[in-house]
Amino acid sequence: MRGPAAMISSNVRLWAALVLGSVLMSWLFAVLHIPAAPLFAGMVTGILVNMDGRLIYSPHLSRIAQIILGVAIGILFSYKAFSAIDGHFLVVLLVTFATFVLSLLSGLIFSRLTKVSRTTGLLSMTSGGASGITAIAHELHADLPLVAIVQYLRVVLVMATLPAIVMFVFHGSVKTPRVAQTPSLDWAAWGYALLFLSFCGLSGAWFARILRMAAPYLLGPLIISLLLTVSNASTLRALPPPIIDLAYLLIGWQAGLQLSIRRIRSQIRLIPIALGLIMVINLLCAILGYVLAHLVGVSNLDGYLATAPGALYAALAISIAAHGNVLFVLGVHLIRLLMMLLIIPPLARFVVVKPSPGNPPEAGD
Repeated sequence: MRGPAAMISSNVRLWAALVLGSVLMSWLFAVLHIPAAPLFAGMVTGILVNMDGRLIYSPHLSRIAQIILGVAIGILFSYKAFSAIDGHFLVVLLVTFATFVLSLLSGLIFSRLTKVSRTTGLLSMTSGGASGITAIAHELHADLPLVAIVQYLRVVLVMATLPAIVMFVFHGSVKTPRVAQTPSLDWAAWGYALLFLSFCGLSGAWFARILRMAAPYLLGPLIISLLLTVSNASTLRALPPPIIDLAYLLIGWQAGLQLSIRRIRSQIRLIPIALGLIMVINLLCAILGYVLAHLVGVSNLDGYLATAPGALYAALAISIAAHGNVLFVLGVHLIRLLMMLLIIPPLARFVVVKPSPGNPPEAGD
């Protein structure tokens, strides 16, 4: 039987391996252009390092990740993005709500077909805000590893098919999208970003907990940063990329450290069902995009990109390359993102509290 000193030493080695392995794998995944590379890297490294389950993930790390993501999402909102849908807000809202209903129905279907809890099914099939949904899955008593796998399976599928569909369906009108390089930040800019993050994180989490909101560490900071951005009280346009990468890495660890080879094998049978539902959602969202384009008067390409179920940055990059209505695409995505993140958590909590007849409560998922 090992003593406490030996156990501490072993855990230190495991954490060192986790950090180093995650950094190296993040670099590799970034080279391969995998979206949210640190998240995937953290999840894969966590699985490999923690096969015997000795490393315990602290809930404080999850809260830090949620605060960062909440603030980052809130900063995306701006008056310019919303001005692009001015005069068509009701139509955009109805189409966005339709995508929400599609997510809800697909989540319930996924739950029924795979025998997982309704909360897990709902969060797994939510179209939009993959990192945010994954970050709060454990707090909502969902099967976090399964939610993470399905959510990023959706992101990868959308990322992989979006350029190909645009190139073939829209007759090659799009050049290879290029993502603008993020300018380096000086110490003053870093200090302002950290100060803004701290203020929004602490005040937002406190505010949300006072109101007993679902997922307070995500939604509270999101609302505060959104209000400061829309009111032009803040000049910050984005958090430094290393801070976002840190959030992705923490979420990846949260999922990976709870996975095991045995659990992965048990969930492989669910992947074909998830893929089928994701493809159906993609098709239905494309139809909604066509309808939106004709109701609003934008191009079919803009309508398709605006209703793509996720992959916001890929949709924006393609819209820029095609000289499309970039702000319209951004505005629709942001409305859907906000709708998903504000409605899904309390709805998932309600599902936990109100289990259907014949099904046990889901708190033990």
